[in-house]
Amino acid sequence: MDTNLKNNKESQDTEVFQKDTTEDKENKRVFQTIEKAYDEKKGKVRFFKTNFGTLVFVLLLTIISVLSYEPIKNTFLMHGDNTKAYLESHNFASFLGEFTNYMERPEAAMWHDQRFDAVQSIKYSIKSKDNPEVKTNISNFSEENLAKLKADSIFYIYLKTDNTGSPSVETSSNVEFNKSMFLNNLGLINNKGNNIANLEAIYIIPNNFASYNDHFTYNMKQFSLEPSLLLIICIGAVSSIILMIVALAIPYYYQKQVNLCNFYNKMYMEFKALLWFAFGGLFVVSVSAMGQYYDVNGALDLVNIIYSGNAYFYLIGLPITFLVYLLIYLTIVYIKYIYHEGFIKGFIKNSIFGSIALYILKKFRNLFKRIFSLNINEKEDGKLILILIINLFVLWIIAATSFFGVILAIIYTVFLFRYLQNSINRIKALNEGSKELAQGNFDVVVEENIGLLNPIASNLNNIKNGFKLAIDKKITSEKMKTELISNVSHDLKTPLTSIITYVDLLRGEDITEETRKEYIDILDRKSKRLKILIEDLFEASKATSGNLDLQLDKLDVVALFRQTLGELEEKINNSSLQMKITAPDHKVLCNLDGRRTYRIFENIMTNILKYSMDNSRVYISVKENEKDVSFTFKNISAYEMNFTPEEITERFTRGDKARNTEGSGLGLSIAKSLTLLQGGNLEIHVDGDLFKLNITFPKAK
Repeated sequence: MDTNLKNNKESQDTEVFQKDTTEDKENKRVFQTIEKAYDEKKGKVRFFKTNFGTLVFVLLLTIISVLSYEPIKNTFLMHGDNTKAYLESHNFASFLGEFTNYMERPEAAMWHDQRFDAVQSIKYSIKSKDNPEVKTNISNFSEENLAKLKADSIFYIYLKTDNTGSPSVETSSNVEFNKSMFLNNLGLINNKGNNIANLEAIYIIPNNFASYNDHFTYNMKQFSLEPSLLLIICIGAVSSIILMIVALAIPYYYQKQVNLCNFYNKMYMEFKALLWFAFGGLFVVSVSAMGQYYDVNGALDLVNIIYSGNAYFYLIGLPITFLVYLLIYLTIVYIKYIYHEGFIKGFIKNSIFGSIALYILKKFRNLFKRIFSLNINEKEDGKLILILIINLFVLWIIAATSFFGVILAIIYTVFLFRYLQNSINRIKALNEGSKELAQGNFDVVVEENIGLLNPIASNLNNIKNGFKLAIDKKITSEKMKTELISNVSHDLKTPLTSIITYVDLLRGEDITEETRKEYIDILDRKSKRLKILIEDLFEASKATSGNLDLQLDKLDVVALFRQTLGELEEKINNSSLQMKITAPDHKVLCNLDGRRTYRIFENIMTNILKYSMDNSRVYISVKENEKDVSFTFKNISAYEMNFTPEEITERFTRGDKARNTEGSGLGLSIAKSLTLLQGGNLEIHVDGDLFKLNITFPKAK
């Protein structure tokens, strides 16, 4: 029994798999057809179908992003004017205080501070009572030279201490120097613990301060680094957004043809994450290494690279930025890959751990199915008892510590047996109900109060209701066929009867020549009427079945419509209707069969002229859209429209249900069929006495 069940299950799984495979192939074929059609229409983006096109696009965006840094920085950050802001900052005042303290008492420092060697951006002179030697970087130091330097400076600072060591600071007025921060960092106490008295120091900041390259200017660059970093982040964010928009806008059909994208898509998630972490780690290590390269003259120093935008900024920035943008682009394409392929295939199965988890889950699921599968058509007491014996042993192990636990385990097992037996009985009842439905007994009601199997019972009842609905539709269809035959018989019989009658009258010998001519005219009209009716009937049959040879050409559909109006001009002028037409003056090209499309317009206009209320207006508007062109016809009906839009396009259905007017009832049916055959659409809306018809044709590519 288990072998048969297994074989049946495998057979069912094979059939389902083959069905799913067939459906997947069909869906894939349809999708490829649509994408190819889109490819032909949007040929300009074929550039992105190749590795070269993708890499060139990312490279161009990289070049634009990196090269835009320097112009934007110079326009908005204005590093040349940062000197004044730096001189008024806490950084400068603190750094100048440390410099003064070190220059006055170098012996008190724990190590030699290279930052204060070869300072040239600030002209200084420092002397005190304890150290009468003047420390200065001013060549040919004299009062005259000092005065010249002051005159050619941004501002200057004059520090002085009295006999007790109390300091005072004087500055020129054009810079708001932070005196308190400066004094806090002086530390003017000698190694004996006494304040340094009678200290005089002067600092002159020249106008060309920013042109020097020492640690004061380096400190200024560090002070200005934050807005530069923020600018880099902003440029990167904007470029990344543009990159993501373009990556999302490009059809996935192109992107999946790029080998680079396919390689990244099929790469395991763990490798993708490792790639991102490896690149991020390399970037952090590189930045850290450049940050530790603390050299005011070093071209590889991070501060100098970002502040000055030197050659290393581009040599390092271009490849790093290119790799970041490329990874972002590939990641967006991968997200689209997940969307198209599904979360399971695109994400779970694309991961090593996910694949392992799915494999283990599948094995456990198959194991449980084999153990707990029950055949509801046969007695399964033996298999059920086996399952319960296993359960009993488990409970005995749990309750092995006491005799009372063993008794509870036996009672629990008996309870489970009764519960499962009731469940199987309910399943059997459900099976019997489904058999009754399969045999055509739709009066049976499947009991839905069966616990976990309620959805199945509900579905069976829904199937029963669905069959009843299908039978009702079938009866309606047969009724419509009967009415169709009746209408065909009536419409063919009427002119045929008239012909037979007038032929018999013509056989009479007592009729005059004038009457004979009158009868012949009537026969001519009736025979032509019968001919038109038969032709319409064949035309409607061919159009409905699609058995028509269409000669599709690019034609101006608006001009064709105007030509139709010209052909019907006499009938329009003889009617009491007023035509209000709005149409574009330029050409609107569509791939259509000219003769069939003329027939569509002719049938619609004939229908309007025949059934519109006298002395009313007919509104016709032609609207050109991006992908199609639509014709809208509005008229007031002379008859009560007690039909649905679907009924009026059925064969032999007339707007005049009393059939007082001449007509086959095939006009709109033929028009709709011919429109659908040419890829268009015809819709009818009825609102009281307002009859509105809208016909749409796709424009030529």
